[in-house]
Amino acid sequence: MNALLVSVINTEAPAKRLIVKTAIFVAIAVFANSFGNLMLALGMGRMPDFAQVGIPGYLLHLLANPFVIPGALVMAVFTLAQLSLFSWADLSFVVPCVASSYVVTTLLSEFILDEPVHFQRWLGVLFIVAGVVLVAETPENTKAEAPEVRRS
Repeated sequence: MNALLVSVINTEAPAKRLIVKTAIFVAIAVFANSFGNLMLALGMGRMPDFAQVGIPGYLLHLLANPFVIPGALVMAVFTLAQLSLFSWADLSFVVPCVASSYVVTTLLSEFILDEPVHFQRWLGVLFIVAGVVLVAETPENTKAEAPEVRRS
């Protein structure tokens, strides 16, 4: 009985760790994507018309903008989190789960940017939520175990 309990614990612990790790990285990807896009939208809303300032002037405005570079850095965090997820989870799992960032982005758009989000958009967001819930209930990795890479 004791050996059976130990074997169950040993097989469940890595699986639970993978679930927790996946949830953490999905959350990082979702919030970094949403807040990175928010910062980029705030920054680009303050940019001058490209035709009026030319390329050098536009680049200077980009560099001086307090939202664009930080927003790009937050988007880099999103990219790294998503790349990390791809290293152990299926593409068909990661992308739909990270799509929950559309929900966060829509909330930020309405309440931070004061964008009017009408019923039809909210209905679309509800469909996204339903899809994310369905996908999140599936295993994150359906591929056969890859052979371990030997390192010299």
